[in-house]
Amino acid sequence: MPPPATTTLRSWPLPAALDVPGAVERLRRRGPVVALESALASVDRGGQSFVAGVPLATFTVERGAVRVAALRPGGEVFVGAAERAKGAATPFHALEAIVASVRFEARGDGASTPPLPAFGWFGYECAAPPELARLEPFPDAWFLLTDTVVHWNEPGAAPRLWSADVAAGEELAAELAAAARAGARGGAAETDRGRAAPLAQDGDFSLDDYSAKFAEARAALARGDSYQLCFTFPIERPFAGDPLALQRVLRSANPAPFAAHVEAPFGAIVSSSPERFLAVDARGRVEARPMKGTAARPEDRAARAQAARELVASQKMLAENFMIADLLRNDLGRVCRIGSVRATKAALLEETATLLQLVSVIEGELAPGRTRADLLASAFPPGSMTGAPKTRSVELLRALEAGPRGPYAGALGYWSADGRVDLSVVIRTLLLARGTARVQVGSGIVWDSEVGSEYAECLAKAAAPLAALAACAARRGGGG
Repeated sequence: MPPPATTTLRSWPLPAALDVPGAVERLRRRGPVVALESALASVDRGGQSFVAGVPLATFTVERGAVRVAALRPGGEVFVGAAERAKGAATPFHALEAIVASVRFEARGDGASTPPLPAFGWFGYECAAPPELARLEPFPDAWFLLTDTVVHWNEPGAAPRLWSADVAAGEELAAELAAAARAGARGGAAETDRGRAAPLAQDGDFSLDDYSAKFAEARAALARGDSYQLCFTFPIERPFAGDPLALQRVLRSANPAPFAAHVEAPFGAIVSSSPERFLAVDARGRVEARPMKGTAARPEDRAARAQAARELVASQKMLAENFMIADLLRNDLGRVCRIGSVRATKAALLEETATLLQLVSVIEGELAPGRTRADLLASAFPPGSMTGAPKTRSVELLRALEAGPRGPYAGALGYWSADGRVDLSVVIRTLLLARGTARVQVGSGIVWDSEVGSEYAECLAKAAAPLAALAACAARRGGGG
């Protein structure tokens, strides 16, 4: 393979008043955009935020076929890399080869280089056989490939714009600064948390519908086919509004450490994910944060403390979490250095605006000769969204569920030329396309599960996205 093409980046400081939606509003005028936002401040989750746009090219996977399309000068390097990567074992290996075709260096201004060039997502079915159904119109995987990104290195910090195109960067920096000033004069937009909105509608997946699937899942557990099955179902609503307006409401009502916003020709993704799938640093150190074990978060402080105590003491919830943590340890163990994989935190309690959840932290180091793509191939799809054992659970879920999951339950984030990768699990997420908003929810069914509690857990997970939809519809007078 030829040596990577080196691109020199320049950066421009931007006003601290510029927020992620404000940057999205400007960059989406120039084409597809991906925003990754740590909207919930945390010591060890997320932390940085990015808005990537003005793509040089796009990477798309449909039924196993990889396509790279150049969108502006400079994108042809990715097209050439894609040609050389034909026959790659998986979509992960194809993207890894394409990302490796470039290298970025910063012009000496003291700031660290942001992760470039790939921002996007791998859908749940991206590595599935091509004959299986897909969720139209979403492709199996999609990433924009760019040299232009707005970067906040920590919550509340003033952002910087990075770009290799000096003239375009100067113009965009001026636009973003003007937008920040206008936003500061206008003040923060009010948001309706919408927690009391009536969310259930006729035609939704009912308790009776769920009970029938629950019985099938439990029969599979009784046969010993699986120890845990993460059965999921979709809830759909009409949506004719602006995806960014929806994102603004959701990020205010339900801030998350791995929130995301994608706008592309096929539709939009609006996510408030609290879960990291995998992160890898430039030295090959790996972190996974599987999330399993959920309870509603009461608004009353005393009730919330009691709910937290009950969650961390629940043997059923702990068993769910430990099963998936063990699954992730096995996934990492196949590609990490022997002895490096360890659970550094077990069943840690974490909170979002609406939920209490248990998270375990698994760490490891990639073995010599093993790559980020090898790690993804070993660990995908996220074990917290399948069950254990993974391969058989995926087969059982395919038969139980009404159709494909699409981007839901996949992984969304960035893949950098210097080896950094950070991907969330696509949950608490709205998929917007063809006038419809779709939120999919599920829970881990184990032998001790009770059908009413599992169904209630699913509805609790849907509450924030559906409330955001309701709030947007109310503002528009109906119709989303």
